[in-house]
Amino acid sequence: MHKIVVIGGGYGGLRAIEKLVPIPNVEITLIDRNAFHYMQTEVYGFIAGTKDIDELAIDLESWCEGFSTPVRFISQKVTRIDPENSLVDTGETSIPFDTLIIATGARTNFPDSIEGLREHSYGVKQLKRAFNFHHRFQRLIEQKLEGDDDVINIIVAGAGLSGVEVAAEMAYMLQRYKKMIGRRIEKIAITLIDACETILPGLHPFLIASAEKRLENLDVTLKTSAFIDRVDASFLHLKGGEKLPYTFIVFTGGIRGVSEFTPENFGKNSIGQLNVTPFLTIEGYDHIFAIGDVANIIDTYGKPLPPTAQIAEKSAEYVAKTIDSRLRGKKISPFSAKIDGLFIALGGRYGIAELFGLRFKGMGVYYLKRIITLIYYLGIRLRVNAGYKIRR
Repeated sequence: MHKIVVIGGGYGGLRAIEKLVPIPNVEITLIDRNAFHYMQTEVYGFIAGTKDIDELAIDLESWCEGFSTPVRFISQKVTRIDPENSLVDTGETSIPFDTLIIATGARTNFPDSIEGLREHSYGVKQLKRAFNFHHRFQRLIEQKLEGDDDVINIIVAGAGLSGVEVAAEMAYMLQRYKKMIGRRIEKIAITLIDACETILPGLHPFLIASAEKRLENLDVTLKTSAFIDRVDASFLHLKGGEKLPYTFIVFTGGIRGVSEFTPENFGKNSIGQLNVTPFLTIEGYDHIFAIGDVANIIDTYGKPLPPTAQIAEKSAEYVAKTIDSRLRGKKISPFSAKIDGLFIALGGRYGIAELFGLRFKGMGVYYLKRIITLIYYLGIRLRVNAGYKIRR
């Protein structure tokens, strides 16, 4: 029996397991420090209050038991990998493997060079931080409803995909609350800042212009070419002397690969992502793969692929197919993938998208994104329901 261990129950880890289960004569173990799968792509709606927490978190044990051949699940933190002896240690147990897939994803990268940023801001990569900010935002609305007239300044630092979606959804919800709260809602201001010259850096000008117009219509203040110098208890200080008063800050300015448990001889880039070969293996260890956000995956043009759920799932599918081919003694080709499409939710029933080189905006984009998300969610939920029934 070929032992496959997957570390990480995110988008990549789950997709890999789905594709590995049908392979004959394999024994699969999933290890994750959390007991749940976190749907990070939907966090913008949870923060703003348009989604419930059950739309973001799925029980991993039930999901693993929902297969015809159940997957073993271990809810423990991995402390060390021993590649020479093919062991994964958790501090509580050692799990042997023939093939290892590292799919631990990434966390918010709070640069140490920015004094006070970590202490005074929220990230959205971890459910606990998103949960805390969700309650802060809801409490703020309650206070306004009760008659509070204080000025509230919300800063979203980082105008990539996550930052734009979070800012837009919060701003849309504030517009909806106007009839309930009245003019007091006007004392809540949202500012979106980024060090780049535009929001959504690197994307097509049509998407950037469409997002800017939507955010301006939602009364979001945009500040680009804005470099954070430091953060104290009352102000976010920009380089150049400007200081922005804040009530709370959401930081979406970057990621860092979760790879602290890997050996020193595993190569990494400057943000902790594991360097991988064209076959998504660790150099010198053909039986160890890295996929998704934790992997520094280079495309055919020599550029790193963006850390998205789409790339996590594509790399997972490739690795599962590679493992199957190896077990059958078949030849494998290097990993090759690109972003097929991109959806950005911009508050309410509005979105922008790029699909196969074409760009769209409006309500239709929102509904298409919802359909794709719903298909994924229902697939996960049905597996959980099956596993729950088996346990009962």
